Amino acid sequence: GLDSDEGLFIDYAAEAGDQWLPIAPKEGFVGQTQTCYADTAGMYVFNHPIDFYFIAESIAGWPRLHIQVLKLDGAGRVETLSYGSVTLPSTPGHAELTCRTWRPLGISSLEEARAVHGVMGSDPGTLPAGRAEILDGNLAEVRSK
Repeated sequence: GLDSDEGLFIDYAAEAGDQWLPIAPKEGFVGQTQTCYADTAGMYVFNHPIDFYFIAESIAGWPRLHIQVLKLDGAGRVETLSYGSVTLPSTPGHAELTCRTWRPLGISSLEEARAVHGVMGSDPGTLPAGRAEILDGNLAEVRSK
């Protein structure tokens, strides 16, 4: 569980195949939500609309939304909690998406402690691969910080 002074926010990015032309700003379909704090029932509500526009020549490489759930604690520290990926809807208009998330496990408890706390030379901010590979779950083994 999280303490009452800890909030959650989400980094997100949309990716699509080569046959899809994004109609987006220069930085692409990437962004971050507001920091959300739990209500009295302990629920974190993200009321953050996100718009994506594409022109497609094929349905191959359908767009996906990749997310990274982060925690902001009372001291201003940020920690990655989990990752997720969900296919974008196939119909235009408003949609509510449910994205299951996962947290990578380390080789051992010691390795996990090193990753979380930066013990014995491990950099807690360094991930061993690119963001897309981690979010897609294409790696056999990764650790979150």
